Amino acid sequence: MQYKSINQHLKPYSIAARRATTINHAFASAIAPHDEYDDEKIRAGVKQLGQNPDEDLRCVYCGSNAETWDHVQATVRNKKFSGFGHRLGNLLPCCKPCNSRKGNKAWSAYLDAIGTDGLARRKSLIESYLAQYQQVDLIPENLPEYEELEALRIQVLEIFQKADALAAQIRLKTRRLVEKD
Repeated sequence: MQYKSINQHLKPYSIAARRATTINHAFASAIAPHDEYDDEKIRAGVKQLGQNPDEDLRCVYCGSNAETWDHVQATVRNKKFSGFGHRLGNLLPCCKPCNSRKGNKAWSAYLDAIGTDGLARRKSLIESYLAQYQQVDLIPENLPEYEELEALRIQVLEIFQKADALAAQIRLKTRRLVEKD
């Protein structure tokens, strides 16, 4: 760590700016369809990825120890549910660095960018897996319940903005009180 990294802590924190993505993901995840756990189906999927389900899984992108599951297609696009949920065909074993660096990039573009060993084989395994399992679950945006949920998401973000404004007022008044003494 460099001493200048303290700079990120020496400025006002913004609830709205720092948590909007978290809120958008929470609302999308709440409506995202999911598969039920099916040991046989999951074992078959892991095998299709060229891995042994009885051993520790490897990151499909770089081959390191897998520590998490990557949503191949992000659950959020343009701040709303993308149509891709928590389904077997949308989850791949992944290391945390690859999951973070990939972000919302297309899996194949990310794989090309990192130039990993066995690139063609990795791509082939992932393509085959996705073709068998992946599905899109679009939620009609004209459902009254969806519209209400979307309105609540917006209200939460507006409340965060109001909280940021109040926090700024409190910081200013506190500074003035300290300067008086």
